[in-house]
Amino acid sequence: MPTRQSDTRYININQCFNIDFTLTGASNYVKPNQSLRCSEVVINNITGGDITFKHGNSESVAPASATAFTVKAGTQFTVMGLSNTDQLSCEGAAGTLEARAHFYSSTPQVRQ
Repeated sequence: MPTRQSDTRYININQCFNIDFTLTGASNYVKPNQSLRCSEVVINNITGGDITFKHGNSESVAPASATAFTVKAGTQFTVMGLSNTDQLSCEGAAGTLEARAHFYSSTPQVRQ
């Protein structure tokens, strides 16, 4: 790591947010209720049923089926390589699914 002047300060810009999906049941894919910048989303499926996710651009609620993946009931899954939560859509039994959106920066950071 390069040397830095003693009065230089780095600020931690990593951010984490709770998000949720309001599932409508059947095969209706829905986006999260919050559109947030993120690097990854951690899904903790405690809904009691399997949930199917798709990822793609922010203009499509149901992107190509080649991007679909299932998160089994009682399991956790992390989707990486995102730039916004609205790149995900999911379907499952009616109810609320909660997740955690993380934004990580590769900028050097120092705690203040």
